[in-house]
Amino acid sequence: MQHQPRFLVLEVFFNDPTFAGKVKVTSLRNIELNAPYMHDGRFTTLEQVVEHYNSGIKAHPTLSPALRDPNGNPVRLNLTSSQKAALVAFLKTLTDHSLSTNTKWSNPFK
Repeated sequence: MQHQPRFLVLEVFFNDPTFAGKVKVTSLRNIELNAPYMHDGRFTTLEQVVEHYNSGIKAHPTLSPALRDPNGNPVRLNLTSSQKAALVAFLKTLTDHSLSTNTKWSNPFK
């Protein structure tokens, strides 16, 4: 069975400006099988996602408070290469590759 990439299920709250630009994210379970990543699918690898949080966070009105310092500036991880590799390796441990190969979980419409 070939895994088909899919976007994360998004839940947007349209009637409350507090939630403008915010999304509900899915679990990290089987994260390695769920590319593309981010709300708009801009990243194709976990390494790209980690690098984004490491050095690519930009100031924006809807940036999560968890990603801002007390002055409202973006907070970046500033990880070393080995730390980034270790984080990606950890994320990959959350994936069960048998899920994508077991016929029990294959296309139910075939």
